[in-house]
Amino acid sequence: MNQTQTAAAQAADAAGEIDRLVESARDALTDDMVGRLAATLGEAMDLLDRINRSGLDRALPAITRLVENGDLDRIVHLARVAGAADDAMNEEMVGRVAGTLGEGLDLLDKVTRSRLADALPAVTRLVESGDLDRLTHLARLIGAAEDAVNDEMIARVAGVAADAMCLLEKLTRNDALGQILAFFLRPEVQNVLIRFGEALLAASKEYETMPPPKGGLGGWWQLLREPGNQQAMQFLGAFGRQLQSGKH
Repeated sequence: MNQTQTAAAQAADAAGEIDRLVESARDALTDDMVGRLAATLGEAMDLLDRINRSGLDRALPAITRLVENGDLDRIVHLARVAGAADDAMNEEMVGRVAGTLGEGLDLLDKVTRSRLADALPAVTRLVESGDLDRLTHLARLIGAAEDAVNDEMIARVAGVAADAMCLLEKLTRNDALGQILAFFLRPEVQNVLIRFGEALLAASKEYETMPPPKGGLGGWWQLLREPGNQQAMQFLGAFGRQLQSGKH
């Protein structure tokens, strides 16, 4: 009986404390705090209703996996980088990026229209064979030569070209030039010239191996006794007579 009374007394004391706590909280709450609590509870209920309607509970397993493998932190960092880039972008940078993109699209359109893609196999073969490097070196050489050409050199080249054109004009106006060309184009003349060149070359080689002459009448007598020398003198005599008579 004493235990029952004790428990009842403790329950009565606890109920009294709860009542005093409620009364204290009621006295402490002002109209402003009540309004804020009501607004907070209303917003919380509205948010909970939206979450239930949007089906966010189905995304919780995916979000849990993102948190476990650290991808959520990476996404947060990526969002921060994107935000920083967005903050750093001013109107001038946006204009530059837009201009670059426009020029890139225009270049891509020109490449597509010019059918540059058909030349890629040939360019690939040039790269593989090393011919592209040779063409680059040749272009550099031509560029260096072009840079090295000054006004004086250009004037000299122009003068030489002008003199060559004048000489060509004089040769063209000369009627004897045609006769000379026709003469040298004759087969018998070409055969004579070929034989003369071969004989001159052979004589030059033979002369290098011949001993020096001894001199005196004996040397002349020995030279005149050779049939080949006599034949050469006959040829010179016939050539001289033909020159004197004017015959060809």
